[in-house]
Amino acid sequence: MNRDSDSDRPGDAEPRDPLGLDDEPGHGPGGEADDPSDRAPAAAGAHTADAGPRPRSGRLLGVLALLLALAAAGAAGYLYYELIHLQRAGADRPAPAADGPAPASAAALEALREELRDALSDVDRRLASLGTAEAEALAAVEARQAEARDALAQSLRSAIAEAAEAAPPDSREWRLAEVRYLLRIANHRLLMERDVSGALRLLEAADTVLTDLDDFGLHEVRARLADEIAALESVATTDLQGLFLRLEAAKRDLDELPLRKPAFTAAPAADSAAGDGVWAAIQRQLANLVRIKRLEGEVKPLLAPEEAVYLELNLRLMLERAQLAALREEQLMYEESLLTALTWIERYLDADAPAVTRLHDELEALAGVDLARPLPDVSGSLEALRQAAGPAP
Repeated sequence: MNRDSDSDRPGDAEPRDPLGLDDEPGHGPGGEADDPSDRAPAAAGAHTADAGPRPRSGRLLGVLALLLALAAAGAAGYLYYELIHLQRAGADRPAPAADGPAPASAAALEALREELRDALSDVDRRLASLGTAEAEALAAVEARQAEARDALAQSLRSAIAEAAEAAPPDSREWRLAEVRYLLRIANHRLLMERDVSGALRLLEAADTVLTDLDDFGLHEVRARLADEIAALESVATTDLQGLFLRLEAAKRDLDELPLRKPAFTAAPAADSAAGDGVWAAIQRQLANLVRIKRLEGEVKPLLAPEEAVYLELNLRLMLERAQLAALREEQLMYEESLLTALTWIERYLDADAPAVTRLHDELEALAGVDLARPLPDVSGSLEALRQAAGPAP
């Protein structure tokens, strides 16, 4: 009676929480719990999800975490409902004696309380692990995206560089290439052919192109060009074309030059004395047949008329050799060729003939021409252009 009246009091309309869930930090009466029967499938599902391939994004992990949280909340609610039912059932039973054993319902409630705490701790651990896995997955996705962005940027830079290389050069590059070509040809003409006038014209043409560009960055190149042009203008020029033509004119009359003739000396007049006899006359006749004369200096042999053609060919060869040496500006070979021709003229041709005298004087004048001229260095402008505009493509 008293037990029934006590249960009907207004203060006991709502039963007190027998598990003491209010004492658990972070869990209220409606906190999440996990039934032992439901924990094994949830754990199996978690292991299955971990054994599978890692998702490519954190969205799948977020959905899985939400499902596990809902399942844990349902299990906790179910356990809470069971505990309330057991509490009401225990309230309806008669109170045990003070010295009797503890009811079985109290031990069951304590076991359920421990299982509920373990379930909540397991849910917290799983949620924490899922959060860590989600963070790692997001970091891996961000790393892959960063690598993809870097690879895409590198490929774009490579494509832009290839397109820039394949693109045709602009007008400035064309003009600089023209200047570079003119300077190279000028150096070749001066060093290999010793053509001062040709190299000078090429340098002036390169300076004209640089003037049209009007680029202050090429100031050093124009300064070097000005010095080289002034140096070439100060070189004493030799009319190689006129020299070649003079030698060519000397070859025209070689076939008409007269050979040197033998010199005859008259015999001395015999003295016809009145007292000479026959024996004296015979002695004079014998003396006229054999005469001995001492000559001073080198004896110049005479050529037979049929050997004159060989002299002409040799003289022509020496003059052509002198022409080639003049074009190459080889002073030694030029002088040797003309001196050899002069020696043959003096030895085998008639020195008294006007044509021979004229040819001899012309060759002597040509032999005094100086072909060995010191040439300046004109490679400084080309080097300055390489430093200012870069190497040739």
